Parts: sequence; C-alpha cells; structure tokens
Amino acid sequence: MKEKTTKTIELKDIIDNDLAFSLFVQFSYFGTYGYDGEKEEALQVHALVYVFAEKFEVLGLKALALKKATALCSKAINDESNNSLIKVLQFALPETVPVIYNATYDPNTGKYPSFLTEKVGSNVVSTPTTNRDGFRMLLAKFAARHIESLRKNESFMSVLQEQPAFGTDIILFAGTSSEFQTDSKGSLVF
Repeated sequence: MKEKTTKTIELKDIIDNDLAFSLFVQFSYFGTYGYDGEKEEALQVHALVYVFAEKFEVLGLKALALKKATALCSKAINDESNNSLIKVLQFALPETVPVIYNATYDPNTGKYPSFLTEKVGSNVVSTPTTNRDGFRMLLAKFAARHIESLRKNESFMSVLQEQPAFGTDIILFAGTSSEFQTDSKGSLVF
C-alpha cells in the first residue's frame, strides 16, 4: 500500500489515463463530465473513460461514456452536412479501436446482438439473449458504415490485422441498414 504512505497514485496502464481519471472525478462530483465533442480525439477520450469506468466498475460513468460516443457518431452520420466530423472520426477510429478491444472482454464476438421480446400483461419486455459490448458494437457499426473510405486508410487496415475480433464485428453490420438509431437512453439500436 505504497499509495497510503506516499499519498500518490501512479497511473501506469493505458486504462489508467490521467484525462480519464480527471473526467471520472468530474463525474463523481457532478454526475456527468464535459469534453468538447468537436475535438479530434473526442471519440478516443470517451473510449478511455469507458474502459477506465469498466476497470473500476463505475457503471454510470461507463454508460455515460458510451452514450456520449454514440451521440458523437450518430451526429456525424445523421447530419450529412457534417462531413468534417465524419472525417475526424474516421481519422480517430484506428487509435480508438485498440483502446476498446484490448481493454474489454466480449465472449460473443462474431454474434449479432439479439433480444427476446415478450408481452407481459400490457407491457412489452425485451431481454438480451446475446449480450455484446456496446462500445465494440458502436465502433464496428460506424466502421461498416464507412468501410469504402476507411479501407483506403493504412492505419485502419493495420488495425484490422491487429484486431481480428474488430474485423469480425464489422462483418455483422456490412450490408445492413446504415442508419444510426438510438433508444431513449442514448444506446445504439440494432
């Protein structure tokens, strides 16, 4: 317990990012965190916050980071006049994928997310039958949507070689609806 005597914590891992930690502190006090969505590294910052929150089991922060990243990707795709944001996200994608795929675990790689929907009284209840990591699915769906331009990017092609699970996840969305729909909680709808 060196931290107790020195009163310092060393952030050594990529997950233990100092920016992610400061945004965690912000979240702890205010229930949210702010980061400029127009900055080039915004997607990667949300990914760092997401994996930080997963490591330390801060589920509210993890959900918020995914919601912010989904809103960013959704804004880029659903607003066709926002070409510059799409280019920024395409540029950031090769840096973001390893952060998520190296720091999250998903036993259902290669399986499409599915839900069992049943009517209970007057309510419709949807239960996940194949649970997938939300950030992995977000990155894969975004990449599938822009595969034509991304495949010309050397960095992106390198990531596909280094992260075969990412390539497998992209295939799930190839040729499907390219719309980015979110539910009332800001989560991606499949």
